[in-house]
Amino acid sequence: MDRIGGFCDLCIPYTENHNDLKEIVETLIKLGYKNAAIEQQFDNTVFEKNKSTKRAGDVFQPPVNLNFLEQFRKDIKIYSRLTIIYSDNSISHHMGTSLNLKKYDIIAGLPKTEAGLQHCCQTFNGDIISFNTDEKFMKCSRKFYKLAVQRNVFFEIQYSPAILDRSKRRCIIRKAHGYYSLGKSENIIISSGATSAFQLRGPYDIACLGLIFGLSEEQSKNSMRNNCRSVLLRASGRRNGCTVVLSSKTTAEDSDSESSGEEMDVEVPCKKLKYSSRKMIE
Repeated sequence: MDRIGGFCDLCIPYTENHNDLKEIVETLIKLGYKNAAIEQQFDNTVFEKNKSTKRAGDVFQPPVNLNFLEQFRKDIKIYSRLTIIYSDNSISHHMGTSLNLKKYDIIAGLPKTEAGLQHCCQTFNGDIISFNTDEKFMKCSRKFYKLAVQRNVFFEIQYSPAILDRSKRRCIIRKAHGYYSLGKSENIIISSGATSAFQLRGPYDIACLGLIFGLSEEQSKNSMRNNCRSVLLRASGRRNGCTVVLSSKTTAEDSDSESSGEEMDVEVPCKKLKYSSRKMIE
């Protein structure tokens, strides 16, 4: 697996206007980001309402072709992400039988009900829990929050809606402070959700914005670096097994005891989770 480092933006919504998406990725590079995830969405609530349109095969669409971003890959790593919008645990059956789902680098859940939120914290086979600012406020108990943290699932805060809309800003701040009251803002990542380059902000501007969200300075920086790195490692383990092996080069700055330029393999042991038959990392 390639070395993961630098600032991350794990939510750039996909648009069919490729020029806009190219401009967003180019701006991310200029702002100093090293990793970005292009997001697609699947709304299971609409799918369940239209029973007549049910497909017999895979309900999830495959990842879109991102070859038009190939010119940027030398400066930034680009990942595919699927955000699943759902209201109950019936989505688990579709996720367990889907082949297209395994093609995505990152899986996120966006529950629309409190029952869906509890399922997302407890058994959802994904990496990120997000929320919709347009929906009514859903309570999450400390028990389920801690359970999600133990499973190494991360809670996402998107900042671009807070820039564009005053009511959404209040919702996002309230939700972020709710995470602080539930678990001292553990396992938080901050992403943009930007649909245009104008909505993007630099990593250090977001670190300051994190203070408004109830995060400490260290937590704000980790929400775009270390925590995002953990999301990518967890996602890799979910797809490939319960152990991730990282290959890196040591330098004099990294270690005084190791010679410069030697290759080394670092094995990251991971626990098997009891709630799923699939191998995942924690």
